[in-house]
Amino acid sequence: MHLLWFRRDLRLTDNEIVTLATADGIAVLPLFIIDPWFYTWADVGKGRVRFLFESLSNLDYNLRKLGSQLYLFEGNSTVILQELTKQLTEQGYRPKLWFNRDVQVEYGISRDKSIIDFYKELKLDYHIGLNNFLQLSDKRDEWFCEYYTYQRQPQHQKPETINTPNLKVNLPQLTFEELKHKYQNFLAVKKVYFSGGETQAISTLDSFLKSRYQGYHWKLSRPMLSQRGATSHLSPHLTFGTISTRTVYQSTKVRAEELKSQPKAEFSLKAFRDRLRWHDSFTQRLYFYPEIAYKNRYPEFDSLYTPESLLPAKQELYQAWQQGMTGFPLIDASMRQLKTMGWMNFRMRAMCATFLTINCGISWHHGARHYMNYLVDGDLAIDNWQWQMQAGVTNPLSDTFRIYNPNKNISEKDPDGSFIYHWIPELRGYSLPEIFSEKYILHSSYPQPILDWSKTRKVNGKIVSDLRKQTKVRIISQGGGEYESAVVAKETVDKYWQHKDKEYQQYQQKLKKTE
Repeated sequence: MHLLWFRRDLRLTDNEIVTLATADGIAVLPLFIIDPWFYTWADVGKGRVRFLFESLSNLDYNLRKLGSQLYLFEGNSTVILQELTKQLTEQGYRPKLWFNRDVQVEYGISRDKSIIDFYKELKLDYHIGLNNFLQLSDKRDEWFCEYYTYQRQPQHQKPETINTPNLKVNLPQLTFEELKHKYQNFLAVKKVYFSGGETQAISTLDSFLKSRYQGYHWKLSRPMLSQRGATSHLSPHLTFGTISTRTVYQSTKVRAEELKSQPKAEFSLKAFRDRLRWHDSFTQRLYFYPEIAYKNRYPEFDSLYTPESLLPAKQELYQAWQQGMTGFPLIDASMRQLKTMGWMNFRMRAMCATFLTINCGISWHHGARHYMNYLVDGDLAIDNWQWQMQAGVTNPLSDTFRIYNPNKNISEKDPDGSFIYHWIPELRGYSLPEIFSEKYILHSSYPQPILDWSKTRKVNGKIVSDLRKQTKVRIISQGGGEYESAVVAKETVDKYWQHKDKEYQQYQQKLKKTE
């Protein structure tokens, strides 16, 4: 009896454990455990739980088409699996456990270790697969090569049938109707912006490759265009594994080959694959540095950025930021979009993060938690590392770090004001010049700015800059592994942007020839 334990890999296509566990018609029990830890975790929001439940329902539907079904168990994952294994053993089976490696949270890592130890004690076999690419050795200079080698390998094929016998086990189980009733508070939303499930993931990828990819390389930073579908909108599916990055990568390569006579299209799809690699690299980083989910990358910042409760003045700033009432229109439109859709494009996420950490002087710990409470695509590996990056913690060997100007970004990323007007109805009827000059003050419920952006940038930016310099001096003076790692990281970033500059120049030359 093969136990096929799904987690962040809720798909049948290109799923290593599905292909291998179902081979040769062996009896298979597909299962998912609804662990209370997930939906009572402080950093998980309703949108992400709903997306999970939709994905589970779709997985069950797809399994039933193959003669199987998804067993839903409820309770502590370790306890459920241990008891299930014991009961099957008593029924004469010799269970083998199949699951893909999960590196998202420390809870998952310790949970998997305890289950592996349990199987070892019983002398039962288990198989740990890869949901997506993960380099198990910390050789940064080899990552690019191994990553693309993996992405180009043949995909694991979906089985034609799955042999799942009728089993009776004395464990807490739920039907999908019971799931909907018991957890209806997670499912009750006014509008669903991102639907879960492998079927929806494939449909979303198809629509992106059909037409939505056009202009991706510049539209991805425009909040209104990305909201309307200029970006792939695949991020929640990649987070829950309803589609694999390899499927996305290879499908994109096929489409690019079909469009190779169109330089703009080819460049857009290349930019998308670069972002896909960027996405995958964060899982790798979290695997080797799990502490980055809650701890400053460098101790010099421990005096500045802490998860401790905020003092009243900072709490007031934080609440204004959360509610989209800072008086900075692009910040507020983005924060309102987050609360409503559970999503923002990357540029707006980064801009809102620097505003909170640098301008408001509030630790990234608080902002990262708020994001994870709302993001449908909340990925701990990306979210918390990026918060540290926008707060100025990471890459201290660089002499500079970026602080986004929210008003300048209006001119660059929302030049017609469509995004602002969509999310801030209080400002409709005012032109952008009138908004910049704050003509709405005393005539609208929209607030005036809660702080002086230029002043806070200068004062708080210097504090962060000084800490970065201290970190740089220490790293260089100590040498050793940390210095080597930091140097490689900086060289990798520098080489990447040199390559992008060269690539863009080639793209412009290609366009001139075409025209």
